Amino acid sequence: MKQKIALFLSVFIVAGLLIVPLALAQDPAFDATAAEEEGYWYSRYNLGNLVMRSGLGETFMPEMEMVQKMVQMVDANPDDGDTAVPPMNASLLKSVYASGDPHYFNKFNVDDYGSQRWDPATFDTTVTTRAMGWTIIKETEWAKQFHVDNHFGTVNDNFGAQQRFAGMVLNAESKMQLQYAAQMLKNDQGLYANSDGVVDYGGNWVMLAAFSDAGALAMMENVPHSASNRYRDDKASMMFLNAADMLYTALANRAPEGVDETSLAVQGLTWFAAHATNADHQAAALAKISMLGDSLAAGSYATAADQASAIRGLLEAYRVSGNSAYLDAAAANFSALSGSYDAANGVFSSQNVYSIDNVAVIMGALNSLKLFAGDSVDQSAVENIFTGFYESAVNKSGLQLSAPPIPVAKGAFEQNEPPIFYSYPGMPAPPMAGGEFGVAPVFGTEITWDGSQWSLSNARFDAAGAMHASNEFIWFHNDEVDGFPVIKENAMMADAAPAMAAAPAALPETGAENNALAQLPLLLAIAGLLLVGGGFIALRHFAAIK
Repeated sequence: MKQKIALFLSVFIVAGLLIVPLALAQDPAFDATAAEEEGYWYSRYNLGNLVMRSGLGETFMPEMEMVQKMVQMVDANPDDGDTAVPPMNASLLKSVYASGDPHYFNKFNVDDYGSQRWDPATFDTTVTTRAMGWTIIKETEWAKQFHVDNHFGTVNDNFGAQQRFAGMVLNAESKMQLQYAAQMLKNDQGLYANSDGVVDYGGNWVMLAAFSDAGALAMMENVPHSASNRYRDDKASMMFLNAADMLYTALANRAPEGVDETSLAVQGLTWFAAHATNADHQAAALAKISMLGDSLAAGSYATAADQASAIRGLLEAYRVSGNSAYLDAAAANFSALSGSYDAANGVFSSQNVYSIDNVAVIMGALNSLKLFAGDSVDQSAVENIFTGFYESAVNKSGLQLSAPPIPVAKGAFEQNEPPIFYSYPGMPAPPMAGGEFGVAPVFGTEITWDGSQWSLSNARFDAAGAMHASNEFIWFHNDEVDGFPVIKENAMMADAAPAMAAAPAALPETGAENNALAQLPLLLAIAGLLLVGGGFIALRHFAAIK
């Protein structure tokens, strides 16, 4: 009862954010590039505020010993004027709660992350597989991003140390969350249940992708677009890929229900097959992808979100199988989707209410069409809808609740792009975004179009949907972070099979003797360092807006 009252009060508190009477004429400066670049930054804002500031989950209070050693791993010359500096009271999550009110409940202090917590009384403390899985994938993908040498430098460069360090934090955090899931959420059927005991099969397909993605990163000799891999950890890779294999076994005979689960199943199976350590399981996963592609191709879908889910799954099935029937079906679904698009208002006539997860699916489908559909669709139409729907649904609707000023949450070397790349014109800074103390720069849960204007019909933060959207948005930049894994001819199996034979049947208890977990206290010691920041000095610029 207390939880229900708290949830009701949180909705009441955010009522001031709900109506968003913004002009609907498209900003002439806003184009597809602006959408891609804003998506990058909104992804970063959402992740950083969830896993370092919000407190929306079970948190760690790690020891701060050995911090300097970790700094040295990402910065060979700390005297060059570029090194990581910790803020006060950062909060690291080992589990992720379902949702919460993103209003700050203390006076905002830019130098104190503790002042940027959200009110625990508003939290839905259910730990869900979707929230955990999408967050783990998000941490893994951003760890890859922060390892791109020509973007964030190498250990010998005099820029990017803070971001390279953030990659280490994210990698450590994903490991701890995967271990938490294996210890606390896995049931006796080999599936992962939410903390209330409910088995969400869609969430299990997301967890399959999460274990596969994290395990593959730990095994790579070089992170893509880098000459090294600071996250290399063969024992952790064995554990996570073995956990993925066990989860695949539990899901192998599952017949997905509905377009959402079917699409997620295709995506999860693609991640699994790309990094599988068992040749028979890889072959079976590929066969299942084709079977599910047939199912998606045969379906008929009425809403924009369902059509987009079908497109996203069909294009993955096409990429993996090469079966042009799936590409044709994706094109047919895009024809239906584009036919319902109202370009003047940036909405679809088939749907008036959009959850953040719906927005994630629609933008992910449009991005996939841009990348993989070629001339099977009208690419100019894809780009126009990609741009217009993003601008309308993400910005004009008020779905992104706030955004930090340019000098904040960015390195100095990242601050030279057009302002519209960092946030939409007129978007408030967090302290001015509503309530007594302000609102975090994150996504709300739901928006509604009434035929003439948008309203933010649910201003809470939904962790699963927000992290799903954050993943799809970073994959706009697939030239640096590629969220569309390629199936190779058992390359990893050939290299890793002997070691995999020794992989444990389950993740060990916390504190077990192994390389991956032995390093975690060291990695977690740096949790106080900025996740998305440009350093302590950059943060001080934020004080002027308090």
